[in-house]
Amino acid sequence: MPLGTIALLLAASFSLGALPLTGWAVRVFTRRDLRALGTGNVGVSAAFIHGGKLAGIAAVLAEIARGIVPVLAGRFCFPDAPAIAIALLIPLAAGRYAIARGGGVTNAVWGLLVFSPPVAVSSGIWGLLVWGLAQRWWGEGDRARLFASRCGCLCTPIWVWVWRQSMPEFLAAAGLALLLAAINFSQGDDMSLSKSEQLFSLDDSLDSAICGDKAAKLSQLKRAGFNVPSGWILSQEAGIGHRASGIGHRGNSDELSIPNASIQNLKSKIQNRMIVRSSAAGEDGDTSSAAGQYQTIGPVFTEAELLDAINRCRQSYWTSEAVAYRRQRQLPDTQMAVLIQPYIDSEFAGVMFSRNPLDGGSQVIIEALPGGAEAVVGGQCTPVHLEIDFSTPESLERNLTELKSNSIIAQSILAELVKQAQAIEEFFHGIPQDIEWSWDGEKIWILQSRPITNLQPFWTRTIAAEVIPGAIRPLTWSINRPLTCGVWGEIFKVVLGDRAIGLNFNETATLLGSHAYFNATLLGEIFRMMGLPEQGLEFLLRGQKMGKPPLGKILPSLPGLWRLVQRERALNAEFKGDRISIFLPALQSLDKQEGSSATDSVTDVTDVSPMEEGRGKKEEGRGSSEEEILMPNAQCPMPDYQYLMELLERAEQIQEWLKPITYYNILGPIGLAIRKAIFRVDDDWLANDSAPEIASVRALQQLAQKLRQSAVSQPDETVSVAHLAQTFAESPALQADFEKWLDIYGYLSEVGTDIAVPTWREQPEIYQKLLITMAQKAETNLVEKRKVGLTFGQKWRLDKCQERALVKNEISEIYARLLAHLRWTFLEIEACGLAMQVFQESGDIFYLEFGEIQQWIRSGASVSFKDTIRERRDRLVADRDRPIPPVVYGNLLPNSQKRAIELATSETNIMQGIPASIGRVEGFVKICRTASTDLGENAIAVVPYTDAGWAPLLLGATAIIAEVGGQLSHGAIIAREYKIPAVMNIAEATTRLRDGQKVRVDGYLGTVELLE
Repeated sequence: MPLGTIALLLAASFSLGALPLTGWAVRVFTRRDLRALGTGNVGVSAAFIHGGKLAGIAAVLAEIARGIVPVLAGRFCFPDAPAIAIALLIPLAAGRYAIARGGGVTNAVWGLLVFSPPVAVSSGIWGLLVWGLAQRWWGEGDRARLFASRCGCLCTPIWVWVWRQSMPEFLAAAGLALLLAAINFSQGDDMSLSKSEQLFSLDDSLDSAICGDKAAKLSQLKRAGFNVPSGWILSQEAGIGHRASGIGHRGNSDELSIPNASIQNLKSKIQNRMIVRSSAAGEDGDTSSAAGQYQTIGPVFTEAELLDAINRCRQSYWTSEAVAYRRQRQLPDTQMAVLIQPYIDSEFAGVMFSRNPLDGGSQVIIEALPGGAEAVVGGQCTPVHLEIDFSTPESLERNLTELKSNSIIAQSILAELVKQAQAIEEFFHGIPQDIEWSWDGEKIWILQSRPITNLQPFWTRTIAAEVIPGAIRPLTWSINRPLTCGVWGEIFKVVLGDRAIGLNFNETATLLGSHAYFNATLLGEIFRMMGLPEQGLEFLLRGQKMGKPPLGKILPSLPGLWRLVQRERALNAEFKGDRISIFLPALQSLDKQEGSSATDSVTDVTDVSPMEEGRGKKEEGRGSSEEEILMPNAQCPMPDYQYLMELLERAEQIQEWLKPITYYNILGPIGLAIRKAIFRVDDDWLANDSAPEIASVRALQQLAQKLRQSAVSQPDETVSVAHLAQTFAESPALQADFEKWLDIYGYLSEVGTDIAVPTWREQPEIYQKLLITMAQKAETNLVEKRKVGLTFGQKWRLDKCQERALVKNEISEIYARLLAHLRWTFLEIEACGLAMQVFQESGDIFYLEFGEIQQWIRSGASVSFKDTIRERRDRLVADRDRPIPPVVYGNLLPNSQKRAIELATSETNIMQGIPASIGRVEGFVKICRTASTDLGENAIAVVPYTDAGWAPLLLGATAIIAEVGGQLSHGAIIAREYKIPAVMNIAEATTRLRDGQKVRVDGYLGTVELLE
């Protein structure tokens, strides 16, 4: 037997054991040093406890490989001497303990499993049996677990003898067993330490389930650089296993026996006075504060006082008031962690709210008293109450100046408090915070921070402002809300599966101040369930970009995400099938019911139909986009309830057809956006000719060119509006072409999702005037289709998105057509109601909810909605003029007075938005609150939102400024297609700017600069 080879293997095994593989794994995943945490044991259990699941799994895999390698090497080099394979585990375990500071049990178990599975399995079964017996003797706890682990090690040689009958192997196994047992006795146990004696620090990343929400949030703030006092936490299970009878039952007042070493350790960390504070599960949480329910004790001086304070703090968890609070809030009874911090000597202290706790308004509320903050929160003294408006820089500066002489707090400190409140709210992803603070004469200390629980849920205009813009009438909302909430609920159920049980998707959206808002609280919870990053809430509340999701958190959602991917991939085929079987027959039947006759494809206006341009070849049986869609006369031929029932049934049927097309209309754009991101496809690459907002403008341009050619003899000849109007009036051919244009695109409106907004077909005079205006300009040349030179690879990437873009446009067209037919059906119902004197004037029906219309028609009773409609109309008018905040906290709009924002007096004259279409233009502003606004010449259009119906207006603008929208909004698409500079998402632009004001629009930087 070559001794040199044996010596080399022994040395190699020791060196392999000395490698800190587990320590490296934890460093990779958490950047933490296990040697400085817990017991200092760099083992697998410590990796799970201090590094989390991913670090623990990586450590297990590394130690499995480390245990297998020496055994395989020994068997390979000495196949006739298997005892050497076991013996090689001894230096491995020694190196693991002496240098890598691990235990070696995992290595030995897997090494033995490779060496002899029967031996390893038998030892494992024996260890489990011993553990069960030990639990019956000592009860559940760490003592039984450790005893079973050591017995499992010591019994291994016996099982080697039973299965192998080899004395050398027995002796090698005995040596390994004795070494492992000795290491086990000498090393600390992180599992027991984590339950009974471990002190967590606020410098650590804390788990709220172990250390409570208060400590966990303070830890986040401290590690982020906020001025939080140092602190140490006894976890919720600290002391368990050291008591005669557990505290974990209601009414039990037995004291915990905290180990003296823990008390001494705490006192050594805080030399001076201490304060003992509760940190229970659910305290300072997202939905419950437990304010004042648990006891805070301080100042504490001695070790005896500290032990007594910890016990008193924990016993307050079981007072009748605290138990009743948890029952009312449906919080489970667990245990209480205890936070021990230095006692701060305060000159004055208090609490502050980062937003008005009544309505979420833009005011920081500060209450303060001389001394400690407990005087303020205790409610027995009246504190100084300050409200500081931060809605604009000017109001903040003015408020601070006014309070300079009227407050016990210096202006500089007030300014710093406001700054801290806003920074903490931003740190917690825009969630308003209730903050306890203290001023010691030198610096502000943050003592706790928790959400303002009554300001929930959070409602956001992000996304909603573009999907359903503007003030919304009750009828529109009563139809759109169930459609939108239902489809989003279906999508989220696909991803979440059983985890979606208990989520109320009917609460996805609401109306506040007659404007649509999405439930950011619900969507944020869904994002967390899906494993998306915490920035998801900031995306909803502030429009910020979302970070990349952590792999470990998104893994549980991968099956659901894959199901959604499968649906997205099947969308094109499913839509084509539904288009032929559902949507085209539906539109044809509606045309017949409303007296509209289908005609042959209309190509006179555009020579080639928009869809032919986009798809290359017109599909057989298409019909819908080339048929004349004629609006009904909105007259009631038979004002009786039988006819009304027919109209009601038609409206109900249209809504049934809207359900599947709404699904496609939501999933289609999502799929396109994801594809564009994955394949890195620029917007300019996509052919958008088939988009209704592009095709309609192109067709109107062509008609304007025909009109101009008929009115002038020279291309550059100046022509008056009157002459063009006369030419149009005298040309039946041009009038017929214009009617055909209306037949094709008359279903469009300013807001495609709002059935209360008139369609183009209902107001032809506006678009006839626009036609004449376009024809008057000599430069009214057709915008050529954008030709982009692409490489082979770019063409391949484009191919992955182009078909989806075309299908998305078809979906949008069918969706808009069905909504137009629904509007026209309600106009017929309204005409009957006017004849029956149920309504007083046109438009009244849109102030009723659909359920009210159903009840009226089905009851057949004589009713009057006069008072209801008047009240709702007045409310809508008021809501149109009031500022609409992008985020609402709670279910109440802030009670803020109207304010005119004069940005020219601010520190900067530049407003930042989202760049949508490159280019730089200086010009004069024209505020356009509706698409029928007379834009004039060379004006910069400032619009509240953009939809397909705004296309003709925006085409005449030199630049576009929109209050809402992003790079994929209708306005952005139009602007890029026609090379018009555009900036989206300029909040309150229609009120911040004024007609005739000179500005500079930079579509590349996304800025609007005031020049006067």
